[in-house]
Amino acid sequence: MIKLYGNHKILTLLQNAHTTNSIASTYLFYGPSGVGKEAVAIKFAAMVNGLDEGKWLNSENITYLHKLPANKSVKKSENIYDNYPNDVVEHIRIELQKKQKNAYHQVEIPNANQIRVDSIRILKRKLSASTSGGRRFVIVSGADTMNNAAANSFLKTLEEPNPNTTIILIAENINSMLQTILSRSQKIKFTPLTNDGIEEYLDDHYTEIDKEKKAIITSFAQGSISKAIQFVDEDLIGIVNTSVDLLRASLQRSGYRSLLMERVEQLTKQRDKNLIINTLKLLQKWLQDAMHLHYGEEKLIVNRSEVESIKKFVNYYDSIDFPKVFEQIENAIVRVNRNVTPDLLLVDLFLSIRKELLAGR
Repeated sequence: MIKLYGNHKILTLLQNAHTTNSIASTYLFYGPSGVGKEAVAIKFAAMVNGLDEGKWLNSENITYLHKLPANKSVKKSENIYDNYPNDVVEHIRIELQKKQKNAYHQVEIPNANQIRVDSIRILKRKLSASTSGGRRFVIVSGADTMNNAAANSFLKTLEEPNPNTTIILIAENINSMLQTILSRSQKIKFTPLTNDGIEEYLDDHYTEIDKEKKAIITSFAQGSISKAIQFVDEDLIGIVNTSVDLLRASLQRSGYRSLLMERVEQLTKQRDKNLIINTLKLLQKWLQDAMHLHYGEEKLIVNRSEVESIKKFVNYYDSIDFPKVFEQIENAIVRVNRNVTPDLLLVDLFLSIRKELLAGR
């Protein structure tokens, strides 16, 4: 059973098309990563064919096309995976099994960055063969990654659609796709999931995670399940502590410069840009909690275990210009992403925050 964590209106729209016998030959599901585009596509295809949703990948009526690594072989193949080494094929098999078990799983294959023309050629031969009944679906994951040869070859399939066949293109960036492909597709836009949807997914799939960490993950996910999953194995509470330690070091009455530089060095010596960015984002989240508390909105606080220390902070620094501090942190995150040397950047940031906080004292 494929459980959706949003997009119920889109599924109803598709179900109505099925009921009225007006399913389109080509759909384009587009929107951010991790918001359920593929889950809806798979659920719809299984539903139309009356399939057990947990076995959709075994059906001859559902083809799942995805990005693959480059393949130097020129041998003509009948199967998409024929010319790949056994270890690559085994990795793909395991990833597809995960996908069949969890429609929200993102298939990850090393060095796979394009849908290649060989895959389209094999698909076209497959679509020309007869089936035993039902409606045939082709779900093209990462349709916006087709190289030019693949896109032009695929266009011919759209220009001459096979009977009783529906192609569902899954894309994030439709601006990179051929206009002729876009014009032949019925577009359906997917938007970020609600926080409730993200929390429900985490409750269903990660029962071992405590409520506070789930709240932090949800606040970071930006409506994307795939982004939420990226934070599951992160020590978010530990990173929160690191960010607050940096802030406290910068606010010491004396010796704050040397202490701050020491704390910054402990963070940057790991040479992990994502860790630095997450530290800054979690500091911003902690300060957002302080802002909520300042305005009497305690129910909005994410860092529940930090409530008492946040209260002390707000009581002492009671005239903070929160938007200005948030802007300073955002600018720092942008510069880290641009590979600006982090040590001086972080020291400058926290000294600027110090100046802002002490200005109201």
